[in-house]
Amino acid sequence: MKAIELYSNKDHMILVTAIRFKDLKDIVKFTQRTTSNWSDNSENDERSKFYQRQTNEIRVGNIKRYISNTLFENNDSDILFPSSMILSISSDSIEFTKDLFNVVNFELPIEKQSCLIVDGQHRMKAMFSLYRDIESQFFSEKKLAKILNYKFNCTILVDYDIWEQAKIFADVNFNQKPVDRSLYYDIFGEAPKFGKDEKLSDLYVAHELGKFLNSSTKSPLKGFVKNFNSNDGFISQAFLTQQILRLLGSRGGWNDVVEDFKKDDQNRLDLHKKLPKVFVAYFNTIKNELSDYWPKSIEKSDSTILSKTTSLGAFLRLLGRINELFKLGLFPNYDKKDLKDLTIEELEKIFNDIFKPFNKKTLEGKELSERYFGENSRYRGGGSAGLQSLLFKELAKEIGISN
Repeated sequence: MKAIELYSNKDHMILVTAIRFKDLKDIVKFTQRTTSNWSDNSENDERSKFYQRQTNEIRVGNIKRYISNTLFENNDSDILFPSSMILSISSDSIEFTKDLFNVVNFELPIEKQSCLIVDGQHRMKAMFSLYRDIESQFFSEKKLAKILNYKFNCTILVDYDIWEQAKIFADVNFNQKPVDRSLYYDIFGEAPKFGKDEKLSDLYVAHELGKFLNSSTKSPLKGFVKNFNSNDGFISQAFLTQQILRLLGSRGGWNDVVEDFKKDDQNRLDLHKKLPKVFVAYFNTIKNELSDYWPKSIEKSDSTILSKTTSLGAFLRLLGRINELFKLGLFPNYDKKDLKDLTIEELEKIFNDIFKPFNKKTLEGKELSERYFGENSRYRGGGSAGLQSLLFKELAKEIGISN
């Protein structure tokens, strides 16, 4: 097989070539990221390491009809996909040579599932489906030959690991096509063991914190985030990640955590490991004081105002404001403190005092809770940014920290 070398260094190579379907059908591997990194036991689930979206069968069907119409009914064109399908292979047991014109000669691997599809799974699945249909028909030799000999325009990544493949997948899909941001955050939020991108430090920290809040038995928000292959949960991974990222920004109050995370292991104080207890203590207080409005389970049918983006976004923004005032020594009736340096017991004592206006043991507390989170609350509807901002301002006023 001949290919043009697009790029190479001592570790990687990128080739451009055309490959017949019959040479690919027995070696390609389809993957799907059906388990989030935030799910229980994701570390032991290979599906959480891949980056492909779930296959859209409607899209596969549409592509299949397009292939059939083009190959069998349109005699003027055999060109189906001008853009490249991106594949990934290992150089193990493959010899690459160059001729006088710098054309690369090599043979594809023959092992089953040895060729990973980085981008183009839908078109390949569509071709497989059409191939099976034609294969089962009588007198279909000509059509079958046309399918088997169809050449896909391919870009081949040689010796790229899963993380590097995911980066390319993201460039193709997230920057050029509208794709679920939760998938993006799930792929790139997991910090690699080596070669961390300093520019993604805030995302690494947000990912780890969100993962803890959604998967730890200590967290009152356990299971709140929807998994890729489950109907349980209330909010998207993208929503929670974005809310945490705001708190880690330059104006969010915990930017020092991100700056610390950027340092090498020897000089880092691991401030990010102090954040989970702040969030646990905070939401434990909210869950306890507003227990009548807290969801009984993570099933969608048990969703309440408190499990919607309006309330969760407002409460997370409120936590950021509380933290900011404590760091500046401006929180009413309290000395200057850094919340992440306190014990969980000290934090819960402070948060219980802050949310005293919502104390469920008092008539005033019950009435206040019902006004904001009861059946007739103005916040029971959709989670617009405007409603979220309004609820934040009202909650801040109730606990005595409005501007």
